[in-house]
Amino acid sequence: MGARALKVGERGSAVVVAGPSSSLTIPGIVVSQIVQALAKRTSVTHIEVDSNTDLMAGLHRAPSLAAAHDAIEGGSISRYQVPSNIRLRAQAFRDLIGPGVETVVAYAWPGIDNAWIRQFIDAGRSAGALTVVACASLPQPNHARAVSLAGTLVNADVVLVGDDQQASELARAYGRSGPVVESHRALSLGGRSGRQSKQQITAFLPRDDTDSLSTLLAAFDAIPEAWIDVYSLEVVMRFGDAAAPGLVANSYHANHVELIGENISSTDLRELCAASSALIIAEPAVDSRVFSMAVECGIGTVVLGTVQVPEVGRGYVGGLLADGNRTASVHVALTHALRLAELQFPKPDSWDELAQRIIGTRQQPDAAVQSRISV
Repeated sequence: MGARALKVGERGSAVVVAGPSSSLTIPGIVVSQIVQALAKRTSVTHIEVDSNTDLMAGLHRAPSLAAAHDAIEGGSISRYQVPSNIRLRAQAFRDLIGPGVETVVAYAWPGIDNAWIRQFIDAGRSAGALTVVACASLPQPNHARAVSLAGTLVNADVVLVGDDQQASELARAYGRSGPVVESHRALSLGGRSGRQSKQQITAFLPRDDTDSLSTLLAAFDAIPEAWIDVYSLEVVMRFGDAAAPGLVANSYHANHVELIGENISSTDLRELCAASSALIIAEPAVDSRVFSMAVECGIGTVVLGTVQVPEVGRGYVGGLLADGNRTASVHVALTHALRLAELQFPKPDSWDELAQRIIGTRQQPDAAVQSRISV
């Protein structure tokens, strides 16, 4: 939906959030979680910015688990998409941010086009709103750091990043006259970098679920032979006969597959998850110990199932969905999960904490922020 002449503030929206629009990218999914968390507390306008990037894209064949849980309990969200033309985009921001808006929030992802943030901040300040930038902290050293955006974010009142060290770097870069800089765990995607080059995949299947095992092995066998030496698959599945070991033995990449048939302790489960590049979990229950550990470790996880939206995974941006009956679906989801291997995803409850921090920033602003608001 394009921008309208009506200003958002005239309709009573308290918070305006802008960021990458596509639900086929991790940045876009994160923005959606921030918007949903804020909408539980106040009225929110979500401005979608087309960043023209394919970062982590292609999830149309392996949809996001978090995006599937899109129901909002209470609150209201209005959605608009701004033009990509620089002049028209600036006008759209001014049209959509009225005097009644209390807080505007921009989501920044280092390494992609964030030029729109300057226009968004300017529109927010002109409307008298508190301007907040939530900036992702990505694994080092492969990605750009938050400090690379210092010039883009300099006019904001508050900058929130995910890493304490990056917060300190930004604060030093700004000095006393710049934005207030803080860290928040919801914005951290680091923590799993520096891992071994070996891609270990760990799958958890129900007892004697040879159908899922057969589909999984076929998906793993689709990995090109020239690449297979850097992959390994461990399947945790209790079994009562020789059918499961026989399927593994007859698979094309059998030498790279291990079948674990005994129960594993919580300690072993944690170590297994921590050592894995990606997890696969078939039909997890709402109280699944394995899925809870996956979320605790922040690891990219493929959920195999036959229902459109499983009970687990609300708010977990590291989850992907795959049809447990289709080999191609499992292979595509697994490929995407492995692309996310260096990221450590935030816990779902961190979005509510971030929303409360954003709203609380306006209610009890720091003195330095207050001085900028009153200018």
